[in-house]
Amino acid sequence: MMKGCAEATRPHNIKTIVSLNPLMVDGTGMCGGCRVKLGDQVKFACVDGPDFDGHKVDFDDLMTRLKRFAKEEKAALERWSASCRMREQVHVAPAFMMAEVAPEVLAAGGDPLGLPDPFDDARGG
Repeated sequence: MMKGCAEATRPHNIKTIVSLNPLMVDGTGMCGGCRVKLGDQVKFACVDGPDFDGHKVDFDDLMTRLKRFAKEEKAALERWSASCRMREQVHVAPAFMMAEVAPEVLAAGGDPLGLPDPFDDARGG
């Protein structure tokens, strides 16, 4: 999308700043994971960016680099999905269903999940 914007504005000589989000490992530029070619210069998105002149960015090189870890990213996502504990969490019913879930609890100002009120200490409870 950023490449498309830059290419659309190039013929009209409209200044175009793009915000890039390549893989950033350490946030110091030492790893080189976020390296971006700008004409004949090399910059690092984590320390020099993430905003750059869109007409100078070598998007072909950047897109090739973004695909570099696609296999590892897919494997990491699959491992995370298999071990994610969020599926074990209790899901809160939508607000319009709360009255059906526990009308007496709601009427008393309680929590339908039975969780303690975080403001009890402040109220002296």
